Amino acid sequence: MSLNDSQQAVAEYLDQQGHLASVAAFGQQHTSVSVYSTTTVVRAPEAVVRGRWSPGVHGFVGEELLLNHRRSGRDLGMQLGVSRYYGHDAVLSSANSSLREREKDAIALPEHRRLKGGLTSTVAGRRSGRQFSGRPASLDELATVLWHGQGITGSLPVPTPTVADAAVPLRTAPSGGGLYPIQLAVLVQHVKGLAPGAYEYQPHSHTLHPFHRPLAPVDLAEHVLTTDVEFDKVAFALVYVYNLYVNSQKYGDSGLVFALIEAGGISQNIHLARTALGMIGCDQGGYDKQKLEKTLGFDGTSRHVIHFTLVGHGEA
Repeated sequence: MSLNDSQQAVAEYLDQQGHLASVAAFGQQHTSVSVYSTTTVVRAPEAVVRGRWSPGVHGFVGEELLLNHRRSGRDLGMQLGVSRYYGHDAVLSSANSSLREREKDAIALPEHRRLKGGLTSTVAGRRSGRQFSGRPASLDELATVLWHGQGITGSLPVPTPTVADAAVPLRTAPSGGGLYPIQLAVLVQHVKGLAPGAYEYQPHSHTLHPFHRPLAPVDLAEHVLTTDVEFDKVAFALVYVYNLYVNSQKYGDSGLVFALIEAGGISQNIHLARTALGMIGCDQGGYDKQKLEKTLGFDGTSRHVIHFTLVGHGEA
């Protein structure tokens, strides 16, 4: 076969598989990365990933997390942390986690609805929706979404030599060690009977507690970097806040990974609940993390915003 024949064969094949040319072009773009890429203001994800090919470029944080959260099978750090949590004081701390909630100024929520939709049909019907109508949510709709996301469902007995009836409260979403480091903040816009503002959901008492007094509306458009949502029509937003020290004292560097798994479980429950209620919603990754933390009064060091969800009613 001559060179011309092979060129013709390749051209004919590419004509039949048109997408390959685009794939090849994408793969050949920016194959080299400047050694100064880590010091520039903008670090595009592609530049970060491609930077791993060059020994002169550092700093793919996701890779560092995966390498360090479980360094080897001989790492005894987690085992030591876990064994510490069998101690009397650690067990009682988990069993009395409800004492962290505040009673003063707490707003009682109505009992959650018992949703009757089948699991299979609800899972199959779940979709992300962004065309909010502005119709207010009812207080029991909000209560139902929050309870299914993080509500108390029972308890696990953990008797100690001095407290025979000690028990750890359990929630709708699983959590490593039953420590529950994720806190839900509720940014209320249109909920009947509830003033707009930022609230903390308190699962043990099934209440809301204002983050600030006096209450003030939170402008979602200033905190989320997207243009495909009319934020003034969203009923409420949920902010997932991770308290780094709650489970890292037990699991070390693995604590963050466990927290992200927990956040996923909470989010899935929330979306299934709002689907069963006939509501729409969507997760948003383009939020302003630092601004949200400042609005809620978190330091951004020990407590971090790690997820964001919008919920409301769709257009008829």
